[in-house]
Amino acid sequence: MEKSQNIVDVTKSSIPDQISRVDEAMSEAQKGIGTIILISSHIVGTYALPKSLEKKIKCKISPSEVTGEWRMDINPQP
Repeated sequence: MEKSQNIVDVTKSSIPDQISRVDEAMSEAQKGIGTIILISSHIVGTYALPKSLEKKIKCKISPSEVTGEWRMDINPQP
């Protein structure tokens, strides 16, 4: 059950920092907390998709309204 939805902008962070925040969001999703992360690298999205499958977490990646940025929705499974 989703408790809340946090929005985190890590577009100015390094790729390792963005990946670290994605890992944190996946841990939060396992506790029922959904997160929206704004990222600047498709590599981070490529990292996140198989990880989310492994952890049985919903992960949706879509283009952001800002060119070159991506929106990643990480949520617990219903």
